[in-house]
Amino acid sequence: MTHRVDADATQKAYRIDSSSDSPVPESRAPESSAPGSANQVDPKHAAWLLTPQPRLGTMGLVTLLALINALIPLSLDMYTPSVPEMPAHFHTTATMVTMTVLGFFLFFAVGLLIFGPVSDCIGRRPVLVWGMAVYVVASVVCALSSTIGVLIGARIVQALGAGAVNAVSTALVKDCFVPAKRQLMLTIIQTMAVLGPVIAPLAGGIIVRFGSWRLVFWVLAIVGAACFVPTLMFRESLPPESRTTDSAARIFRRLVVVARIPRFSDVLLVASFFSLAFMQYIAVGSYVYVDYFGTTAQEYTYFFAGTAAVSVLGPMAHLSFGRHVSVRQLTYAILGLGVIDGALIATVGHSTPVVFCLLFSVFAICEATVRPYTTNMMLGYASEDAGSASSLINFMNTAFGSLGMALIMLPFPDYVTGIGILMAASMLLGIVFWCRAMR
Repeated sequence: MTHRVDADATQKAYRIDSSSDSPVPESRAPESSAPGSANQVDPKHAAWLLTPQPRLGTMGLVTLLALINALIPLSLDMYTPSVPEMPAHFHTTATMVTMTVLGFFLFFAVGLLIFGPVSDCIGRRPVLVWGMAVYVVASVVCALSSTIGVLIGARIVQALGAGAVNAVSTALVKDCFVPAKRQLMLTIIQTMAVLGPVIAPLAGGIIVRFGSWRLVFWVLAIVGAACFVPTLMFRESLPPESRTTDSAARIFRRLVVVARIPRFSDVLLVASFFSLAFMQYIAVGSYVYVDYFGTTAQEYTYFFAGTAAVSVLGPMAHLSFGRHVSVRQLTYAILGLGVIDGALIATVGHSTPVVFCLLFSVFAICEATVRPYTTNMMLGYASEDAGSASSLINFMNTAFGSLGMALIMLPFPDYVTGIGILMAASMLLGIVFWCRAMR
């Protein structure tokens, strides 16, 4: 069955609820309740699942999605403590070693963009299983690499596998969970994405202290294998009658169709501006604390981990109190707070590392609060193309994060000033596009 849903038709299927400002389905028949249907809801899991998972179960699926979303920060941040020793090991330059990081980041974004639409065509399970298998094999090749060229190539393949499973994971939230539980699932995913960068550098440092950079990749292979086993138990969530039968070219044109849904694209840009402002800090945070403020590397780790840890409060607070305030009002307030916070960082953030940490932690909480419910909104706007929507969401977050990492290298007076200016500018642009989305 070929999808023929255009941007207007997709948007008409959803409205903005007056109390929450989030997309909720218009009255429609259940996805399927006929005996034997791929979407039949098992009574045991009816409170959570649209697609029964007799082998994984509800908690097994939740755990799998959480692990998949922790895999990316682990792949990036667990490896970085090993980088300084590698030029000498491979008898190469630091620039070549840096390619193992940049290559992963770039091809991870490529994988995000490709495999979401592919999963709309062939189903989620093949992309999930093969993506995870490729990741595990590539991790083993990384651990056994004898030259820097082999390591770079293996990291690229590893990134494509990671991009495949990450792109599908967001679509699975829409496929598998009842609407009432989707935002909770997205909050769990966001929490893992936040905790990953806290745990990964610490774990990587311990691994390097007692082993070598090769052991890092063996650990990643083991983690990948731990994810691969439950993917084999996963029951397909996209039945054949719901898949697109378009040609390859038309499959990828679905990305354009989804991107042109007005509210989808506006909310996507708002969420992406948060990624830009956050990733610029990730890129230069160590220079801010160690070089500008003069802290030790260990003290920097504490500041970094503290900021990431408190950001978990954002989505948790929204789950608890979000029903008392509309999404429209909350987002305006968060964007306004981001503008003020950026201005404060640019003017008084230079005083002490504690002041800078506290100010940026405010923004980190805001960013973590916005991410789950905006993702839930976008999946609602593009409900007929969840794979393509998932690809665009994750790709744009990665692309704008990369843009933030590049913009912070502009000739600002110092990194603290640059972080504040870019944060305030990003939030002002976010206000513009949020106004468009709420028209």
